[in-house]
Amino acid sequence: MNRLYVYPRLPAHVAERLLTLHTGRDLVELRRLSATADARTTWYPTAPHRVAEDDLRALQQTVRGIAAEANWPAPLSRTNGTAFDRLLAPALYRQMTIVPADAASEEVWSFLSLVLLPDIALWRWPNPLRRPGYERIIGRPRNVFRRLWTRVHSLGEDLGARLYEDEAVAILERPTLGAHPRVARAIAHGHLTVAGQAGAARTDILRITARRLRRLAVVVSLESLDDAHLAELVGRYTEEAIDQLRPALTTSTYKHQVPAQVQTRSGTSS
Repeated sequence: MNRLYVYPRLPAHVAERLLTLHTGRDLVELRRLSATADARTTWYPTAPHRVAEDDLRALQQTVRGIAAEANWPAPLSRTNGTAFDRLLAPALYRQMTIVPADAASEEVWSFLSLVLLPDIALWRWPNPLRRPGYERIIGRPRNVFRRLWTRVHSLGEDLGARLYEDEAVAILERPTLGAHPRVARAIAHGHLTVAGQAGAARTDILRITARRLRRLAVVVSLESLDDAHLAELVGRYTEEAIDQLRPALTTSTYKHQVPAQVQTRSGTSS
């Protein structure tokens, strides 16, 4: 088993100051200003294994190599940005080997995007409005690197790559769904299986499904369901969402029924 590491943490006030300084700078200059260490960082105090500077340097090189394939520093189109994300996500996840609890720290991702790789972070998500708390660069859940790591951690490489961006957001930004990898993967797998050929409507289907699952999660512990019941539930809700979006359909029939253990706990009937 690979050893897991903790990463440097950049305090929030320092991150906002650096973001202000970095915004608008030439990307080549940002690369020159990048570093593998900063005197203002802290560490998780009791973790036994800190990532080494050589490992940070190797991560830096990996990310920059993928960016070079996407023509860094040329501006990214939306399509090229998505393609870059899909290449970077699995490589970032594999190479970081970060302690999952450490990955929940906003300060860790602020370090990556503002100290280690500001040239890539602000290339992928520029800050044209010069917002001091820009969520794509500061280490919040939508951070340029954090969201990609989380997608692979929660959904796995295959499912994460097959979902559209807004579909991944619909699952991962809802804590009752995205905080549990087994639940998140069941939703993604069921969605792709049932709605995978729905084209542009796929995202709307998943939004409706996610809303319904969130309501159910108030009274039913989704993570306590076994795999078969969870898959059955997601399949039924996805079919209901498809029917809701089918204007000509006035009555719906479903192949799936609500699992018996859900009926018992929530009072739901078929």
